[in-house]
Amino acid sequence: MQQKDTTLYYIYDALCGWCYGFGPVIVKLHEKYTDSLEFKVISGGMITGSRVGPITNMATYIRQASPRVTETTGVTFGEAYLNGLLSDVTYISNSTPPAIALCILKEAQPGKQVTWAHAIQKLMFQGGKSLNEPTAYLPLAEQAEISAETFTQKFADPAYLAKAQEEFAGAQQWGITGFPAVVLQKQDQLYLVANGFVPYNQISATINKVLSEE
Repeated sequence: MQQKDTTLYYIYDALCGWCYGFGPVIVKLHEKYTDSLEFKVISGGMITGSRVGPITNMATYIRQASPRVTETTGVTFGEAYLNGLLSDVTYISNSTPPAIALCILKEAQPGKQVTWAHAIQKLMFQGGKSLNEPTAYLPLAEQAEISAETFTQKFADPAYLAKAQEEFAGAQQWGITGFPAVVLQKQDQLYLVANGFVPYNQISATINKVLSEE
């Protein structure tokens, strides 16, 4: 198998609506470039520390922003999210649990990182599921051939919390403060090819330009 000398880093956050909108784009990029690029998904930690709090604090903003996300990207938000989870005063928005879940899924199937990242977002934005509970991810764990018991154990394992926090720190070191972001690493050069939502044709053209440079 030929060694891929260029890596595409997708820096996203599971709770980021624009990342959800970018999901179909990154999935399409993965389909097109899977033979020439190594894809790695990094969780950015958008809602951590003092930002962690009830989803109802942001519900009005999210309800106002979601039609614009749909209009721009084509994704839709489920009723269970818009009229269910957003109204749940007990639900706490926290980027760490879904980042832990992604670490577990990536470990099991590293070649499907992009698939798992988008699937996690669909659990919440379409299905209205709480991403704080390990049970929400069990259908994905089953697809990844991870038993429910193993997934639940790893979800509570401090080692996977450390992995998630390491990803947050890595995104900060790169200066990534907005999501989604896409970085191409070609040999020792880094190229920021997306900072915020970018349509497929535009980002594909940018990637092609970077790949064609000597």
